Amino acid sequence: MTNTRPDTPGQHPAQSVHRTMAAPAWIGFALFVVTIPAHFLLEQADSLAFAAVTLALIGGAYIGFGAADGRRSVFWSELAVALVFGAAAVAGLLWHWAALPLGLALHALWDLAHHNAVRLARVPHWYIPFCVVFDLMAAAFLVLLYTR
Repeated sequence: MTNTRPDTPGQHPAQSVHRTMAAPAWIGFALFVVTIPAHFLLEQADSLAFAAVTLALIGGAYIGFGAADGRRSVFWSELAVALVFGAAAVAGLLWHWAALPLGLALHALWDLAHHNAVRLARVPHWYIPFCVVFDLMAAAFLVLLYTR
C-alpha cells in the first residue's frame, strides 16, 4: 500500500513532489547563470573548450552513478554512454560547435531516461531536474552565442 498522506494537512502529495523538484531545477538554473560570464570573457576557441569540458564532465557523472549502483551491466552501459558524450565534446572542438549544444540536449534526454529507470543507474531524484535545466539552458545559450 502506498502512502498517500499529504506532508502537511490540506496538501496534495503532488505538491510535495513539485517542491522537491523545483529547488534542484532552480539550482541548475543558477549554476547555468554563473557560467555565462565565462563565455563572454573568453575568446571563442576558449569558450568552445570550456563548453566541451563541461559536456564531458556532466557526461561522465553517470559513470560514478553506474559504479555506485553496483550492477556490472549498468556500469558498462553508463560508461559507454559517457564515452558518447565525450566524443560529442571532442567533435565540438574539432569538427563543429553545434555538436556541443546537441550533446547537451541529448544529455538532458539521458537524464530524463533515468527517472524511475530500472535498467539504468539509480540516481538521486534531485539530480534529474537539476541537470535537465542546466543542460537545456546551456544548449540554448550556446546556440544563441555561436550563431550571433
